[in-house]
Amino acid sequence: MILGIGIDIVEISRVSESLISKILSPEEIDQRNGYLSEKRQKEYLAGRFAVKEAIKKAFQSYDGFSGMDDLVVLNDEAGKPYLKSPSFSDKTIHLSLSHEREYAIGFCVVEKKEI
Repeated sequence: MILGIGIDIVEISRVSESLISKILSPEEIDQRNGYLSEKRQKEYLAGRFAVKEAIKKAFQSYDGFSGMDDLVVLNDEAGKPYLKSPSFSDKTIHLSLSHEREYAIGFCVVEKKEI
């Protein structure tokens, strides 16, 4: 059963590098710093911002999230984004990210786990 969906779009140039510590967890900062291109680092930051906003929208409330860095979005070995959080073990969370020149978009679907 779907509990919520969320989507957010961000203009990459509007996401300031000064927000890194407010948006990214230490793990995500390490992942971002692994990209050599400044362009790719900006896309990464904007994408994480967008998908974290989408996650919050999917949960229909900002309650329970003290900050964006509480939501850790990493990539699996195939490059697919996933939410790393023991707080949501009773839910299946589907994420998607995309970048296109000037924009990054994040999408989230939250499902109740089937038992």
